[in-house]
Amino acid sequence: MAAGRDPRSVGERPLRVPVLSGRAWSFTDNLRAQDVLPLRFGTLPPEQAAGRLFSDLDAGLAKRFEPGDVLVAGYNCGVGDGGAAAAAALAAAGFGAVVAASFAGGIDEALWNADLPALAVDAPAIFHTGQTLRINVEAGTIANLSSGDRQPIRNLTDALLERLRARRGQ
Repeated sequence: MAAGRDPRSVGERPLRVPVLSGRAWSFTDNLRAQDVLPLRFGTLPPEQAAGRLFSDLDAGLAKRFEPGDVLVAGYNCGVGDGGAAAAAALAAAGFGAVVAASFAGGIDEALWNADLPALAVDAPAIFHTGQTLRINVEAGTIANLSSGDRQPIRNLTDALLERLRARRGQ
């Protein structure tokens, strides 16, 4: 790298996080980390654990996920043990983000560490399973392309935005 060059930029253009788009998979309040990935699969490598996501709720659900899908939950998302393994499995399955009203202690950091944005909104209930979401973190909004509804991202700090730019910036 040339001396004095800003590492956040490519050429003269600053790095920006690309707009994410994916299908919503919606769950209710208090979605437990072990609902996402049952604890007995927590020691598997993330690529193998991805095939076990939600297996205690619906054994065939993990086969229906596609790259870019978005996990949507209500309040207290990721409560309980196993958050780091669940986050790694979601990332390995190709999820683009996790959207919730609030996150249980530590799961949001586990998601960010797995390179999966943990985004808080006021009313995630407007995002229903099967609907297409567009997440523009640079603008701080999530749009439901199926209904036209929009939600501002509440927890996007400058530090988290810089972290995303460093990992995913183009």
